[in-house]
Amino acid sequence: MFFRPEHLWPWRSLRSWRPYFLIFFLAFLIYGQTLFFDFTYFDDQDLIIDKAALLSDTGNIGRIFTSDAFFSVNKFYYRPLLNLSFMLDAQAAGILAPAFHLDNILIHVLAVALVFYLLARLTGKRPLAFWLSLIFLVHPVLAQAVAWLPGRNDSLLTFFVLAAFISFLNFLERPRLRSFLPYLLFLLAALLTKESAVGLPLLAIFYLFFVDRGALERSDRWLLVIGSAAAGFVWFLMRYFALGGDATDYPNALLGLARNLPALLVQLGKLVLPVNLSVLPILADSSLVYGAVVLLALLAVLWFSREKSRTKVIFGALWFLIFLLPSFIRLNTLPDFLEHRLYLSFFGFLLIIAEIDWIKSLDFSQRRVKIMVAAVILILSLVTVLHSRNFSDRLTFWRSAAASSPHSPLAQRNLGVMYYFAGDRAAATTYYAKALELNPNEPMVHNNLGVIYMDDNNLALAEQEFRAELAVNPDYDKALFNLGEVSERRGRFAEAIGWFAATLRANPAYEEAAQRLLILQEKLR
Repeated sequence: MFFRPEHLWPWRSLRSWRPYFLIFFLAFLIYGQTLFFDFTYFDDQDLIIDKAALLSDTGNIGRIFTSDAFFSVNKFYYRPLLNLSFMLDAQAAGILAPAFHLDNILIHVLAVALVFYLLARLTGKRPLAFWLSLIFLVHPVLAQAVAWLPGRNDSLLTFFVLAAFISFLNFLERPRLRSFLPYLLFLLAALLTKESAVGLPLLAIFYLFFVDRGALERSDRWLLVIGSAAAGFVWFLMRYFALGGDATDYPNALLGLARNLPALLVQLGKLVLPVNLSVLPILADSSLVYGAVVLLALLAVLWFSREKSRTKVIFGALWFLIFLLPSFIRLNTLPDFLEHRLYLSFFGFLLIIAEIDWIKSLDFSQRRVKIMVAAVILILSLVTVLHSRNFSDRLTFWRSAAASSPHSPLAQRNLGVMYYFAGDRAAATTYYAKALELNPNEPMVHNNLGVIYMDDNNLALAEQEFRAELAVNPDYDKALFNLGEVSERRGRFAEAIGWFAATLRANPAYEEAAQRLLILQEKLR
């Protein structure tokens, strides 16, 4: 016999470097096109383009660790390692999109490599772990984490969390300082990447007491608990001194979580049936049907799986929920369940899938099984390639957002902005009107309309729009500045001075307002 099924992939190779090379190769085959993508102007302009001077100077590393993620007045997100990764990219190639996209692919490769290693370790089935990790690699619901530059926040978080959990398992097997210290360092790195990493010690404790109950002596268990608390305390102090006291409106945050709980079904549905994909999903334009079907089917299959480990299923479910639910806690009207936030949670879902009897019993040495799984991976890969193209540039991104989420005023507003940048002011006005139709108080729309009128030298209508903006967004620095501009152009210099001064009160770093204020003050002396 000249051909045997195992020739499709010799399973002894899974213990060598070959599976990691295949992960690397497939990642660049599918996401290599993103090296030609531009910025989307959805957070990447705030994090990268507008921070070009800061990222280009390594002397600003201290600012990265003492500021919020956006270096903004409204301090909430403390994610210095995300910004540090952007600084490293800027040092390597300047503010060029391909350099940042290359790093996104490489981080994805590293995360998938750890997914494979940890799945193999937790399941004891390397062929199953390999194919599941390839599904993780090519799944379209994770495309946003790779093709959209700020999406690396979740792939980077996943790398640190998985590395920390691997170190934790090493400590369980052999309680040594050389495994305990990496656990603490990777835990701290995860916390400095994204706040949701606070759930990792809870998962480690659950695993220690319910999954691997015989591991460690009492003193070593307490060492893990105390060490985790110490890493968390260091992170808390760093965050506190960088952002100040905690001004979170917890009742409103919990209400936001309750409002967004249906999104659990949306996200679950996309993991199995990725047909409801969106670059900017909202509940009003998302279907709960797919998620309900997937949930019922999953519960039924697990119920009839006699060989499953209940504790591992519970552990996988906890992993999925602990890392996903915090993303539903929102204090504003921005999107609540962007697809890249499934990245780390997906690992927990794979742990659950790995406990289903018919999946556990798959014989990957059989040719038909390999062909079936390869077909699934091929289909997912094709969908990912197509979905990734929605992130290719700012106009494509916001067209896709407006089309997939037609009830999102944010999507309509920002598509209008992109048309304005493209020189199509008529289209911009149309989409601004759509945004106001969906939400009469949508921030920045009236200001943007005012800019169009000001370009046309229709200063009366421009002033009317800027004042309408301040009625719903009273501290918006650009509207305050634009009113100063209108007042100056209409010859009301004293009034213009007042508006420029108000701009600086709202945003002390607004340099152009400071310059215009000085010029006018000199002019009136």
